[in-house]
Amino acid sequence: MKKTVLAIVVALVVLVGAGGAVWALSGDDETSATGTCGGATYDMSAENDDNGLEVTFELQSAAPAETWNVVVEQDGVSVLEGDRQTDEDAELDVDVTVNEDDGTSFTVTATPENGDPCVATLDR
Repeated sequence: MKKTVLAIVVALVVLVGAGGAVWALSGDDETSATGTCGGATYDMSAENDDNGLEVTFELQSAAPAETWNVVVEQDGVSVLEGDRQTDEDAELDVDVTVNEDDGTSFTVTATPENGDPCVATLDR
């Protein structure tokens, strides 16, 4: 009886340890960059996603309801372009999922209606 219980305990420890190792090895693999431009701060990241590579750009501006023109480029090719407004907290969030095989260098250019462009870059 004691040998059976000991064998079960050892098997559980091995399974839990192996599961933890798999989880640790399959981490998000996120790359990120932060910076400031004008009166805004930004955070940009790229991480593995089920359908490819998710690129996220978050900008903290000075006021809500500002309109910004946003262009996301992957190795110099536009993958997203359009106008976005800051929310009630003066934040602007942009997410796009791309194919990593198409390149690993990203540039986001966010330009307010009456201001200079904010350019963020990230190499994965």
